[in-house]
Amino acid sequence: MNRIELEDVLDALRIEKNDNRQYEVKAAQSGFPKSIAKTICAFANMPGGGTIILGVDEKREFAITGVSDVKNCQHTLAHYAQREYSVPILVDISTVIIDEKSAVLARVHEVREHLKPVRYKKTGTSFIRQYDSDFELSRLEEKLFESNQGIVHYDEDPVSGSSIADLNKALLDGYINNRKRSSDVLRRIGDDEVLLRTGVIHHSGEVSTAGILALGVYPQQFFPNYTLKACVRKKDDLSAGIRASNVRSFDGPVPEMLESALRWITANSKEFTTDLADGNVANINEYPLITCREMIANSLIHRDLCPMALIETITLTIEDERLIISNPGGLFGLSINELGKTASRTRNTRLAELSQFVPAERGANVIEKLGSGIPKMYSEQDRHEFPRPSFIDGEIYFTAILRRGSLTDAMNGLPKRFTNTARILKALSRKPLSRVEIEKETNLTTAQVRYALTKLIREQQVGRIGKDKDPNNTYFAVNEE
Repeated sequence: MNRIELEDVLDALRIEKNDNRQYEVKAAQSGFPKSIAKTICAFANMPGGGTIILGVDEKREFAITGVSDVKNCQHTLAHYAQREYSVPILVDISTVIIDEKSAVLARVHEVREHLKPVRYKKTGTSFIRQYDSDFELSRLEEKLFESNQGIVHYDEDPVSGSSIADLNKALLDGYINNRKRSSDVLRRIGDDEVLLRTGVIHHSGEVSTAGILALGVYPQQFFPNYTLKACVRKKDDLSAGIRASNVRSFDGPVPEMLESALRWITANSKEFTTDLADGNVANINEYPLITCREMIANSLIHRDLCPMALIETITLTIEDERLIISNPGGLFGLSINELGKTASRTRNTRLAELSQFVPAERGANVIEKLGSGIPKMYSEQDRHEFPRPSFIDGEIYFTAILRRGSLTDAMNGLPKRFTNTARILKALSRKPLSRVEIEKETNLTTAQVRYALTKLIREQQVGRIGKDKDPNNTYFAVNEE
């Protein structure tokens, strides 16, 4: 990481006002922080690893304060990585100097799956990273790591004591009709054989786990925690001592849980009605339901179904500025960067395949086709010029975050993949402005404006009149003609 990349990272952390899943910042002015031992372990257990930045003070708005002893920090980081854990950890250590102050960076690489979970020798414990903190793994969570080391398709297992009588007749009829319409071969055979050949019924005569979850009358008879728990958690409520409101738990087969969750989101979010430039009227939900549908379907279909993971539920939370869906089980066979770009891979192959033919309330099947979900989310958000969803792969959990869209976003006439930089460029296209004036024009925070201006100046899209970091500077859009 070079100086410009470090400054970009720190600007992003200032916007978040915190460390995050990928970066841990420590001032380290009084020596090597002992808590870093847990962070190295946690990053090594996480998909993609993470980066530790020493010599930056989070309490001073992520200012670079420098480390007191660069060589000691580098030596200690290398020693920990090679000697203090159950396996050696690959760590790239470098130093970046800004304003004559040194920041020591340690890029911690993820270890191979068969070596997880990494343990800290001193305590014998393992850690993972969740948002901005390191958490000790419970014995159950360690078992979940171990279960990921082999490929086991739990969705194909027969459900003990189940029979075709445990399947919802309407869903079953719709499924068989969809299957026969899609295949000349299946059209020529009987219904019972279709269910056997497509994996709804196991060769034992019992229903498969995928069949029960997708088509069951009440799957929770066999899997009590295959549910989705939803709540609203707002800052005003928390300050008043209310931990959560509008708490619901959704059960039933996959299509029913999906539609119930969408109705709950509609009831707990805002919808804008606005006049479009072409004279038509549009209703825009702050959390577009097409995007939410894909996010929920993904969590229901791709969650971990191993016995240890099935004690956990899927959670859906609406906060002041975002909607969060989290499910047990991280990504399977691909990384965050590959989402929507490569062929879909899933641990629940049978459940995902069945769901393409299971009818849902709104006239569509639960999913259209494998691999289409992420591109569809992006397309829908781009259509409304709302922020795209972001994702966190926590190895044993997966989280999708959807930022709240606003009418201002939709009506500003900004380009696709709406960004803060686009908003600033639009404001500066009218006249030069100071930083404070830009904040007022765009309704962005100081940190957001600083971060975007740094990027725009570096890309030569914006010019500056005045000295670096002078609050009285004037900024203007660069004319490309």
